[in-house]
Amino acid sequence: MQALADNPRVRADEIAVDADEYGDVVLRGTVGSLLQRAEAVRTVRHVPAVGDVDDQLRVRVMGIDGQADADTEAAVLDALITDDVLRAADIDVRVSDGAATLRGVVELPAQRDRAERVVMAVPGVSHVDNHLRVWLAVSANDVAERVTDALGTGAVVGAERVSVDVVDSDVTLSGTVASTAHRETALAAARNAPGVAEVHDHLTVDANPR
Repeated sequence: MQALADNPRVRADEIAVDADEYGDVVLRGTVGSLLQRAEAVRTVRHVPAVGDVDDQLRVRVMGIDGQADADTEAAVLDALITDDVLRAADIDVRVSDGAATLRGVVELPAQRDRAERVVMAVPGVSHVDNHLRVWLAVSANDVAERVTDALGTGAVVGAERVSVDVVDSDVTLSGTVASTAHRETALAAARNAPGVAEVHDHLTVDANPR
């Protein structure tokens, strides 16, 4: 970062730097020209002890608003890189008019929420669209068991019947429950199952089933 800051052809505040124990460096962020991108890579390659340089910089011609977004984007990437729980390399960040969009994968649902909290704390971020997905495979049987335990045996036998459908890390609950409270209970149980990123509510409430 010091070498980038010392190069007048580069805006160091647009660039996030991540380095591993072997001296390999990843450059991320958005710069205003191909020249800035090339200068950033050249500068980092000349830093002592630097091994491989992975250039993930994006190029976009920017006005004043775009410049502010680029600075915010770099700050978001820095915040994710310095967090000791998250793997920033697996998270893509785009900032537009102060709104940060997160895409990529995390290992656990808690890390998905943590990433959002980290980004919300970055100055310049006005809104976070969290589209991160969870690596951990979701078990439909596990989700169904959690919903059944939360509602009682009526979720399987009797008036309440809830079906669980899983696609990747998204869960869809469909069927009929006896009350709004039971609907919220079922949704909460599904959201708390390991690996679940999003729950879609297709449940209907029927207090007097035939």
